[in-house]
Amino acid sequence: MGITISYRGRLRQAADIQPLTEELTDICRSAGWKFQVIDMPNPEPCDQPFSGITFQPHLKSESVWMLFNQKGELYHPWAADLEDGSLPWSWTKTQFAGPATHKAICDLLRFVEGKWFEVFEVKDEAEYWETGNEQLLQEKFDFLTDAIRFMEDSINSLPEDEVSLEKIKEIAEQFGLRRQPPGKK
Repeated sequence: MGITISYRGRLRQAADIQPLTEELTDICRSAGWKFQVIDMPNPEPCDQPFSGITFQPHLKSESVWMLFNQKGELYHPWAADLEDGSLPWSWTKTQFAGPATHKAICDLLRFVEGKWFEVFEVKDEAEYWETGNEQLLQEKFDFLTDAIRFMEDSINSLPEDEVSLEKIKEIAEQFGLRRQPPGKK
């Protein structure tokens, strides 16, 4: 459970992998973010070479993967291969890093999209990518943080022999009655 940004795309040209990686390296250094440049010409057990950069804007966020296959398509080593030829998804969870980190990642993705990508798609569970609405972003984070705490506290208060799928569903329903998700009436 947690707010996630999913993204996929293809660079305008595969030759842009190196300059984009260099630009992201400079951005990460300037921002003080942890990063790792990766070049895997013969990866095991992956089926194709890939290169690029992964970076972590906050200690409590997952890494952002900007890795590419040789065709300049975003690549994630754990993404399922799509037999229909569509681009695979990469993702990063930001829930525990907070809205400011989520916004920073979206803003950076928007920057690289405009400068480097021919095709780029984002699915943002907090809807900041689509709306640019910082208040809604904060409300989404607050809602999910409250839901996680409520579920955790409620489950932890149960005697061990009473924890069941039915009881967990009851607790989730209780939370749903107590608080509606942002944007829902």
